[in-house]
Amino acid sequence: MTMRAAIAVEAFDDNGPSPSQGALSLTEIAYRRLEEAIVTLSLRPGAVLTEAQMIDMVGVGRTPVREALIRLAQQGLVEVLPRKGVAVAGINAIDIMAALDAREVLERLIAGDAARRASPGERIAIVETARAMRAAAQGGDANAYMRLDKELDAVVAAAARSPYATRAVEPLQALIRRAWYHFERQDDLLPAASHHVAFAQAVATTDPAAAMAASDALMAHLRSGLLATLERE
Repeated sequence: MTMRAAIAVEAFDDNGPSPSQGALSLTEIAYRRLEEAIVTLSLRPGAVLTEAQMIDMVGVGRTPVREALIRLAQQGLVEVLPRKGVAVAGINAIDIMAALDAREVLERLIAGDAARRASPGERIAIVETARAMRAAAQGGDANAYMRLDKELDAVVAAAARSPYATRAVEPLQALIRRAWYHFERQDDLLPAASHHVAFAQAVATTDPAAAMAASDALMAHLRSGLLATLERE
């Protein structure tokens, strides 16, 4: 089974919410499942699906799916086509690099805020999540790694207590994860995991300058890797 095929199977192989989803709203469950399918390319760029197909895929009702699609459309991941369905957004190099430019600025701000404001428990959670990413990378589990990457973003965002910045950066994070799958950059798992661990440890030190520097280093790593991949295309 190819990496993409394995992702496609795993994305929709459950019959209901996982334990971690138990307290989530149906709209949030629909959003997370659709976003993961789009990011991991289980739903291919350019694919057009009906609302009924999406309801069947995520296993929740019409209203939560519609609300999730509104959010996904606002983030640029889908386009709602009147009387036709929903088109999954394409992927292009210009969008990727523009997203990185904006993400670098926002991530730096969020990192500094998280270093200032995180509680002791949040600092522990940030480091533990990054270490779990490294373990997933060492095991070659790209799906687990990317889910933990999203979890790390969420933990850091909560610690930063900067809602405008974190809402602005969320779609950019999804776009870059999607580019990672698109360019099949599994060889980057371990190097990227090391940068995430260094970033998490910097946030945990309560030193905003160190956290921002580590964020810059992580973004520079992502940029150099994607640029190298684009040049080979």
